[in-house]
Amino acid sequence: MKRRVFLEGVLTGSTVTVSCAFMWGQLAKQVKHQAVLPGEQPIVLTDLEDIPQTIIETVATQPTMTKDALVVPGGKSHEYFAIDTLTTGEFTQPEQLSYVQPQQLNFLDTQEALSINVAQSYQAKIDNFDTYHEGDVVLSEQRYELLKSTLASLTEAQRIVGHGNFNIINLDTMLKTYAQYSKRGEFPKEQLEFIDELFSAEAKEYGFFGEKIITQLSAAVPEKDISKIPGTGHFLFHGEAQKLYKKVHSEVGDSLILTSGIRGVMKQLHLFMAKAVHSKGNLSQASRSLAPPGHSYHAIGDFDVGCKGLGKRNFTKDFAETDVFKKLQDLGYVNIRYTLDNHFGVRYEPWHIKVV
Repeated sequence: MKRRVFLEGVLTGSTVTVSCAFMWGQLAKQVKHQAVLPGEQPIVLTDLEDIPQTIIETVATQPTMTKDALVVPGGKSHEYFAIDTLTTGEFTQPEQLSYVQPQQLNFLDTQEALSINVAQSYQAKIDNFDTYHEGDVVLSEQRYELLKSTLASLTEAQRIVGHGNFNIINLDTMLKTYAQYSKRGEFPKEQLEFIDELFSAEAKEYGFFGEKIITQLSAAVPEKDISKIPGTGHFLFHGEAQKLYKKVHSEVGDSLILTSGIRGVMKQLHLFMAKAVHSKGNLSQASRSLAPPGHSYHAIGDFDVGCKGLGKRNFTKDFAETDVFKKLQDLGYVNIRYTLDNHFGVRYEPWHIKVV
C-alpha cells in the first residue's frame, strides 16, 4: 500500500523535516535538519511515515505565508499558523566578529543530546495530553466525517444491546443485532471497512507504544469465563481479576466503585472513536488518553476503579487526590498500569488497576 508523509514543517519557504525512529530511552537513528531560532530550543519537525493512505491523507494545501515566516502545524485539524516572522532588518551584524573555535562534539555527544530532546518532547506531550502537538497524526476532513458517521452507527448498536452488554459484544454479534433491530438496516459497508483499517493500523505510527493484546477484529470475550458485577453494569474475568477487585473493595470500603471492567474490541473501538471525534480527528491526541482498539488490557483482565460520587472526574487526575486512591496505595499490593513515568505514550491513569 502506498504511504505518504502526513505533516510537514516549513521554514522560509523550504521544507524542513526530521525523521527519527522513536523509542523511549533509546537514541534516534538519524537527524536530517533542525530549525533553530535565536535564543530558543531546536524545533524538531517529525516526518511520520508508513501511515496507511486509506486512513491518513497528506495535508496538501497550506495558506499563503508572509515572507520568511516560520510555519508549524496548528491547533485545529490540519490548519497552519505562523508562530514567528523573521525579517533581515531585525538582526544587525556587529562591526567585528571574533572567531571562536567550535566545540568538537563526538558522535556519542550528538546522540545523547538528541535522546534528551526526544525524551523532553515525549514528556511534554504526555503532560499536555489533551491538546494538539507538532507531529500529531490527524485524519483528513473526508476521513473525519467518516469517523463521525461510524461512531454514530456504533452508538446505535450500543443503544440496541445496552451499555453493559456492549462491553463484551463481538463484531459478528454486533453486525447481526444491528441488521435485525436498527432502523438503518445493515451496518454500512464503508464504515465497516473504516473500522477494519483503524484496527489494523500501526498505533505506534501515531504515538502509542503499547503492545497489541488482541490481534483479531472479530475476537470474542468467552462468556463462560466472566461474571457481571452486581450494581455496576460491568463484567470481570473469573480468577485474578475478580479476586483482586473483591479484596480491594473489602479493604477500602464501599467508597470504592468499579467504573470499567472487561472491554471487548467493539467497546474499545467506540471509546477510541469518541476520543478521536472529540480531538477533531487527531489520532495521536486520542491515543494519549486511551489505548487504541486491540491494545487495551481491559480485554484480558484489567479494570478501573473510582470514588463514589466523583463522577467523570474519576477519569482525571482528581482521582489521585481522593482518600480511595490513597488507601489503594497504602495497601501495597495494587499496581497501576499507566504510571506517571510509563513509556507507552498514554497519560497517567491512577484509576487503572493492573491485573495481568
